Amino acid sequence: MNASIRKALLFGCSAVLSAFTLWSAQAAMRLDLIKQGDAQWAAGQLDAAQRTFEQAVQAEPRSVKAHMKLAGLQLSRQEFAACIATYQRSIGLDANNDKAWLGLGFAYLHTGQNGLSLAAFNEAIRIEPGHQDKLASILVKLATL
Repeated sequence: MNASIRKALLFGCSAVLSAFTLWSAQAAMRLDLIKQGDAQWAAGQLDAAQRTFEQAVQAEPRSVKAHMKLAGLQLSRQEFAACIATYQRSIGLDANNDKAWLGLGFAYLHTGQNGLSLAAFNEAIRIEPGHQDKLASILVKLATL
């Protein structure tokens, strides 16, 4: 093998290893941020947890898990407009995420958007039929409004 081919192969391998190392470090950082946010949430440090989950979303904008953690915290804090947007982004990343549809349904319900709430709950049931029984009483109420 001549020197120029060997040099090109070494350069290519080095580039691939560098990219893999960077990707692995970013994935580990995102998981650490999510664990940190979970611990802060459990300790009642809601502002810190929210900032941490926001950092996780910024670090990995395509992470459904990071979006779901942030949306769940926003919902628990009754930040309905914010959690609606976050759940929508999560659904944009994974349209078959039944838990995102459920969260979106509850956020719409709390903001008086009953038609949208019913539609979101129906989508969650379409994805996971087991939700039908759990949501039965809410669905009846929404159907009569």
